[in-house]
Amino acid sequence: MTQLNNALILSAILTLSAALPVMATNSEKDYRNNVQWAKDSIKQNQNKAGYTDFDVNSLCKDATCQQEVANPSESRYYNNPSAMDSAKMQGMSTDGQAQAVTSGFNKGRPTIDENDPAYHTAVGYQNDAYNISHGISSKYHDCEKGLVCEVDSQPRSCTLPTNNPVQCYLTPFVKSTSTQHKEHTFRLTGIPPFIIELPNPNAQITAIRLQGEFSSLGTALSVKLSVNNAEVGIAPVTKGTGSCTPEGICPAQVNTSFPYQGDAANAPININVGTIWGSAGFPFYVAVDNFPITFITTENNVEIGYNNSCGAVLPECQQVQSQCVEGKETRMINGIAVTLDCWKEQTTYQCAFPNTCTTLADCSIQSTSCDTQLGGVCIKDKQQRLCDKQQCRDTGLICGADSFALSGDYYDPAATRSTDFNHAAAGLAAVSDAAGDVKDKANINENSAIIFKGNIMECSDKALGISNCCQDSGWGNGIGLTSCSEEEKALGTAKKDKLTVSLGQYCAEKVLGVCIRKKKAYCAFDSKLARIVQVEGRAQLGKNFGSAKHPDCSAFSPNELQRIDMSSMDFSDFYEDMYDAIELPSTDEIQKRLQQSVGGTKP
Repeated sequence: MTQLNNALILSAILTLSAALPVMATNSEKDYRNNVQWAKDSIKQNQNKAGYTDFDVNSLCKDATCQQEVANPSESRYYNNPSAMDSAKMQGMSTDGQAQAVTSGFNKGRPTIDENDPAYHTAVGYQNDAYNISHGISSKYHDCEKGLVCEVDSQPRSCTLPTNNPVQCYLTPFVKSTSTQHKEHTFRLTGIPPFIIELPNPNAQITAIRLQGEFSSLGTALSVKLSVNNAEVGIAPVTKGTGSCTPEGICPAQVNTSFPYQGDAANAPININVGTIWGSAGFPFYVAVDNFPITFITTENNVEIGYNNSCGAVLPECQQVQSQCVEGKETRMINGIAVTLDCWKEQTTYQCAFPNTCTTLADCSIQSTSCDTQLGGVCIKDKQQRLCDKQQCRDTGLICGADSFALSGDYYDPAATRSTDFNHAAAGLAAVSDAAGDVKDKANINENSAIIFKGNIMECSDKALGISNCCQDSGWGNGIGLTSCSEEEKALGTAKKDKLTVSLGQYCAEKVLGVCIRKKKAYCAFDSKLARIVQVEGRAQLGKNFGSAKHPDCSAFSPNELQRIDMSSMDFSDFYEDMYDAIELPSTDEIQKRLQQSVGGTKP
């Protein structure tokens, strides 16, 4: 009996060991408590009424089984928690399911290939979700064409003009100096003294020469020359070629040189020529004609250059304005007196450069910096831009808050009425009515006007408010409306039903030049459809309905109808009539038909 009890205890322990989770080494207390619970449970069962002993060995087929029952392998864990931990670790390393769980846990989150096109597409949907859900096309998604686009941003640079005006200043400087010997000859005519001015104020006069023929009063023996009120000398005169005139003007000739030291800067130069006759030697300052005098000079030539405060000016820059800010005067430069009309000139330039950024108008601007300056002013900018290069593929994308599709997965929460159906159905109805006009009619050809014929209808509007049979509403309530004809009453109904086309009005009756009765003319048709086709069709064919006095409500011929494009017509007035004419089966009828089609209960 004791052996049986021990076997039962071990069996219970093994059962609990299989049912309980693997415990760490510090769970020995829990393990012993469970063993005690198993023992107590066995004792309670043995004390119950009807309990009978049984031989567990009778359940074994051989001695090995009986040995296992008497001494199970799990008994090695009794009072040996470390052995149980070792078996646990060994089991985890060899059991396939344990290895799979461990491997999955150690991997953590799955690895995502960022170069996978599907990953790029999914991220694009996420980043552009607002535009997709609201039906807005962007550079990443084209809602109209159903395209998904990859965008590669590439840096580009371009230049553009600033159109800033530039002010510069030109100032003179001496480029070079040189010394030259020159002669300046003058011919003096008139009564002395004479005033002359040498062209170069820097000239130094070294000599004066009198050489050549001239004319004077009488036959002179000599002439006295004075310069700037100082006597230079007396030059002998000889008889010139020719004879004296009756007035006493005689040709003479002179050929004498005098040394002279003077400065041309003391301009102007005063020259006095005195004519001497006889032996008295007194000069008479009478008129001379073509008297020759030559100044021999030594001159310092100055070559003037100009400095531009802006430096070298580019050929793209043109001068648009100039003004002198420091006027004419004589200044000493390198010891040389220089006279200039303008000593400082202000110039304004405008520079024109090509705008190479126009070809990159769709690119976003990243930065702008100055590329070229003139005189400290930026005349050309350089921009760095980021340009998107698209590569799109058709994925069948449909955008919209209520209807969208990603790669073919379509969602439509609610059915909507298609306007395409309305237009197509109206067009078919128009063709059907046109066919009805032609059907069963003999002796017609392509030019026979028989399709959608209109009727001319008129109404009267009498003066003084006596009767207005042309009003559009209120029939039966107005004064004198009872006197309207049946045609006019029928016209009122046709206008209410939108079957007419108004052609305007004309005067039908006058008294003493005053119109007392006006008439309005209309083209009336049998249906809205006929009226729509006539109005839209005549516009396409370039025809009109004539005038109020001479209306044209004629029908179309088959040839004219073939030239009309019904796909561009506005049938909206006809849609309401079209839906009102549709008779749908009842719910019960629909249910019966469904039952019949699927083999259900027959009605």
